[in-house]
Amino acid sequence: MILIPRPIVFPAMVTPHSLNRIRLFYAAYFAAMGLILPFFPVYLDARGFDTAMIGFLTGLLALAKVVAPPWIGHVLDRRPQAWAHRFIVAASCMAAVSALSLIMQMNVWLLAAIILLFGAFWAAVLPLTDALSVSVSENESADYGRLRAWGSIGFIITSLAGGIWLVGPNIAVFPLALTLLMLILAFAARGFPKLTLPPETTGGSNTFSRPFYLLLIIALMMQASHGAYYGFFSLYLADAGYSGWQVGAYWGIGVIAEITLMWRWSRPLQQASPATVFTACLLLAALRWLGTGLTTNPWLLIILQLLHAASFAAFHVAAIAWVKRLAPAHRHSTAQGLYSAAGFGLGSTIGIMAGGLIVNAMGYSIAFYACAVTAMLAAPLAMLLPKASTGFKTKSPYLNRSLR
Repeated sequence: MILIPRPIVFPAMVTPHSLNRIRLFYAAYFAAMGLILPFFPVYLDARGFDTAMIGFLTGLLALAKVVAPPWIGHVLDRRPQAWAHRFIVAASCMAAVSALSLIMQMNVWLLAAIILLFGAFWAAVLPLTDALSVSVSENESADYGRLRAWGSIGFIITSLAGGIWLVGPNIAVFPLALTLLMLILAFAARGFPKLTLPPETTGGSNTFSRPFYLLLIIALMMQASHGAYYGFFSLYLADAGYSGWQVGAYWGIGVIAEITLMWRWSRPLQQASPATVFTACLLLAALRWLGTGLTTNPWLLIILQLLHAASFAAFHVAAIAWVKRLAPAHRHSTAQGLYSAAGFGLGSTIGIMAGGLIVNAMGYSIAFYACAVTAMLAAPLAMLLPKASTGFKTKSPYLNRSLR
């Protein structure tokens, strides 16, 4: 049995304007991701780097996601929330400087250092903002899913716009576009809501519970199961004869499903039993990857892409809330950083690298089957998570929730 204290958060400084700043932050952050994922390798290629060096330089961004978020979260825990706000602003500005520096012609190792620096600042600010958004959501000042959905909207806009704009010689402006988005992050963070924890919640154990670590393992496996999708889905469809716009449309279907779920069903998912939610998400993810490996039928692919609502969106909105609940009250920044590092950092890196090896040796379908197996293996672990649900309705500073 785990007793989870639910500290009250005073929402006096949560205003419609401050919530709009969170929405703007998510839109700009994931708009940057919509540029980086498809176009950063293209930019490096245009600068004359070979495939191996492009792989190394882009891999530094994944490395930053593993190292920076938990370390920064650890440093900022036990400090006033204003410190986290100031760090987000400062880190976003430093990320802007780093992005702008990419324009310069420099030694490859200096370029690598700048990319790693950019990745560290960029990766560190998202878990801190997620921690703030969940606190706002649990006070019923807003809904986390509807705040986070603006990130998905930003992603799809820039990924589509970049495909039209960042072609040929125009790819040279990639660092400028990235710099602008980092400055928008800094501007948005300056107006974040200011929440205050009561002083008595700052003490307590520093130890994370076993369910918390179990959730990190499950998150790692879920993101690893997306490896063939994030790394090779476009190539898989192109190999099956789909055109560029058709490939983009299938990606768009997944993002639209993600936005719809976050907008409509975020709060019920965060209130439901974690064992139920995560097990269902993992089983649906396994079905998605199995089906993707078995067929490239256009209608079946549409149905399979709609399962992105489960394999990513539902899993993520529930995980963000439960990471906070399963962590000590004064270590929420560290907890969100560890979740980001385990899933989006280490899990994604392992999944994409392993997927590449499998594709080279046995083909695309086998890689998707391996992803299905990974998700299936995580499902029994999810069943070990707490089976009790929880809600956000309490305003009591210390309402213990029994999770069996």
